[in-house]
Amino acid sequence: MKKPAGHSNDHLENSLGYLLHRAAHIIAATFGDELKADDIPLSVWRVLATLNDRDHQSLSELASHTGAELSYLSRTVAQAEERGFVIRSAQPGDKRATSVSITPAGRAIVRKFSPLTQTLQKQWLADIPDADVEATFRTLRAVYRNAVAGASPSSPVNRKITVARRVNKRATLKADSH
Repeated sequence: MKKPAGHSNDHLENSLGYLLHRAAHIIAATFGDELKADDIPLSVWRVLATLNDRDHQSLSELASHTGAELSYLSRTVAQAEERGFVIRSAQPGDKRATSVSITPAGRAIVRKFSPLTQTLQKQWLADIPDADVEATFRTLRAVYRNAVAGASPSSPVNRKITVARRVNKRATLKADSH
C-alpha cells in the first residue's frame, strides 16, 4: 500500500530504539500475563531469572542485569523476599553491602516458567533463520555494550547508565584479575 505524500513513518521502522521498545513491550506484556496466574509480577520474575543465572548479586548488579531502577528494585527484592524467593545477606568483606541470592522456592518458580519462556521465544522467533537469530543476539549484546560505553559522561547523570557502567567496570576488573 502506498503512503500518502508527506506522511511517512519509515524513520520509525528503521529506528533501533523504537523497534526494540515495541518488541520488548509486547514480549513483556505477553509473559507478564502468563505470570499473573501465579501472582508473580514480571519485575520479580526478572530478579529470579537473573539470580538463577548469576546468584549472589549486589543490588547494583541486579539493577544493571534487570534494567530496573535501584529504588524500584529494592521494593521488588523485598516482595520476592517476603514470598521466600530470595534472601539478602551481608557481602563478605563489606558488611554494609547487601548480596541477594535465590532460594530453592525461587528456583522452583524459574523451573516452572522456563518451559513457557522457551515456547514463547520459539514463537517470537518463528520463521527467522537460525543464523539471523544468532546474529541478532550478538548484535543486541554489542548494541548494549556500545550504548553503555558511548553514553555521554557530561550529560545529566542517569542512574541506569551509572549503575551499568559500574557493574561493567567491576566485571572487567574481576575478569582481568583471574
